[in-house]
Amino acid sequence: MNLLLAGQARHRARPGSALPAGAQDVLAVVADPLRPVHLVVTSGRAGRRSFVSWQPWDARTGTGNHYTALPAAVCDALLDAGLITVGPAVQDPRREVRVVGITEAGRRTRRPAAYAA
Repeated sequence: MNLLLAGQARHRARPGSALPAGAQDVLAVVADPLRPVHLVVTSGRAGRRSFVSWQPWDARTGTGNHYTALPAAVCDALLDAGLITVGPAVQDPRREVRVVGITEAGRRTRRPAAYAA
């Protein structure tokens, strides 16, 4: 179960408010259990935040087994809209990692995948 961060107030999107371009793609990635998504905050000078998704190996294309960055602005907009959540932090000396999950509202917002003909 993923929860919003304690102490962080997140406003909910008004019905009919537009999501940024790419929001449906990011929601599809977050909803896919084969591609876990994490929010990584590095310590140090800037405290850089990035949303990353694990890409599993795809034998058909010969690609995968690496992390891919998701657009931070889109992820932040989805987080602000209450469509995705971040779980508790896992600390290590160099960074903080939080699991990103989809909320029930995010599941309802997702468009169903197109079926191949």
